[in-house]
Amino acid sequence: MKRKDLGTLEKELKEHDWTYEMSDDHSYWTSGTNQRSLIRAIILNLQEHGMGKKVEELFYKYYPVEGCHEAKGYGITSTWAEHMDKLALQYTCGNLKERKATDYSVDENGMSIGNGRLW
Repeated sequence: MKRKDLGTLEKELKEHDWTYEMSDDHSYWTSGTNQRSLIRAIILNLQEHGMGKKVEELFYKYYPVEGCHEAKGYGITSTWAEHMDKLALQYTCGNLKERKATDYSVDENGMSIGNGRLW
């Protein structure tokens, strides 16, 4: 079911008119608002089932950031900047599971604490 819901979410994100709020035609605004509500419902359902990280990645794959409704209106709690910081931390730290906890200490910005090395 989760895979189907992720597929549905991706389809809706691909087809969504992200700039519907700028339209002079009320029918486009209404349609866009309804579609945003549907996307939000799918996102909240997937988040409740532990798929928050995957949902956020998928959302920001299609979300244009500028000129559209805020991400929180879609049920996304992280901003685009926070999402990018998380990705940067993943790439900076590499595969953390292969390292011992004593090999590194990293703060919330991905900076090494105490050992003088960046990972």
